[in-house]
Amino acid sequence: KEKNENVDREKQRRFMGKEMIKTREQMEMEARKRQALMKKKEKEAALKERQRIRAELEKDRRERAANKGKLSSKLGVDGYNPDGIQYDVPADGQGGAENADAAIAKKPKQAAPSAAKMDEYISKVSSYRAGGDGGNCLKILKAYIGNVVKNPDEPKYRKINMDNKAYKTKVKPFLGAKSLLLAVGFNPTEDGLGLELSEDADVKVLEQALEKVEAAYDAYMK
Repeated sequence: KEKNENVDREKQRRFMGKEMIKTREQMEMEARKRQALMKKKEKEAALKERQRIRAELEKDRRERAANKGKLSSKLGVDGYNPDGIQYDVPADGQGGAENADAAIAKKPKQAAPSAAKMDEYISKVSSYRAGGDGGNCLKILKAYIGNVVKNPDEPKYRKINMDNKAYKTKVKPFLGAKSLLLAVGFNPTEDGLGLELSEDADVKVLEQALEKVEAAYDAYMK
């Protein structure tokens, strides 16, 4: 009898062990499904955000073309303000995004920024959450500003090519990004294709901007 009881207990133990394994596997499978669903939703949200931005850019371009390069009003959809993306459209409507940032070359040098303005620009960049676009932009801005702070006498770090892929895809589309660069002392080059740090740029302003961008990037990535 005792032997039979031991056999029954062993069978019960094995049965319970198998059930626990099945339960754990099922829970893990459900967790993987939830994670996959979350990733899918994030990708869909990022795609929608990029499509929205492209639509706003196109609407902005057409309005500028109809008004000889000027916007008659702010579009302001979901926090996106096309005024912040400074590009020019000829009166005949040709050129579009290819002439991005050309108009700024004709503008006078901006006054030294205030800390409040820098906070505003960085906050706007940080507001782009879909697909991590804001974080990518902050990372590039951190590199641009950090390079000149750490290597003030290195000529290659004092210039930014606005025609390269990194700038066009990770900086240009986002409100506040270029404004921050202009605010800390970068000025448009004569051909309008780049930005160059002015000789009288305030080192303290650059250091302050770098500290703020680094803090914003760290907060974004948490």
